[in-house]
Amino acid sequence: MRLLRFLACDLSIALAFAFLLLVFNASAAAAKEPPSDICSLLASQQLQKTLGQPFGATKKTTAPAAYSGQPSGTNCHYTDQQGGTHEVILIVYVDRSPAEAKQTFEKLSAFFEVKSKPSGVGDTAYLDASHAIHVLKGNIRYFINVASDASDATRERQAQDLATSVAAQI
Repeated sequence: MRLLRFLACDLSIALAFAFLLLVFNASAAAAKEPPSDICSLLASQQLQKTLGQPFGATKKTTAPAAYSGQPSGTNCHYTDQQGGTHEVILIVYVDRSPAEAKQTFEKLSAFFEVKSKPSGVGDTAYLDASHAIHVLKGNIRYFINVASDASDATRERQAQDLATSVAAQI
């Protein structure tokens, strides 16, 4: 009788372990590595489609780490070809793990006034009071700000559309 109880206990532990491995492998397979050129996450065709303007070459710089000991990010600055009335900023950070990215994302959200939390963009996202979007997906955090003479609601929709496009690639 004891042997049967022991085997039943072992079986339930083995099944739970197998389930965890399955879940871990499925989530690891769902996450993609970002491209070597982070700025390519927003292609000029996507920018033109979303903002209705052709965009020139991207200006790429290094974004400082959010906190000491964390990796620096990539700052991508896109300007339209018609005199710079439309600008888009994409800042991307690739953290060492999804847990680190989530913790940093949550800490940083305290510094921005959260206006709304759109669903369907990455793992979690929010629009701030400046109408920019902040997104967390896996171990990647990114920020998109659209600067133009469009209304606040239009800029928010454009930022959200661009953020959804980026999320689909990572």
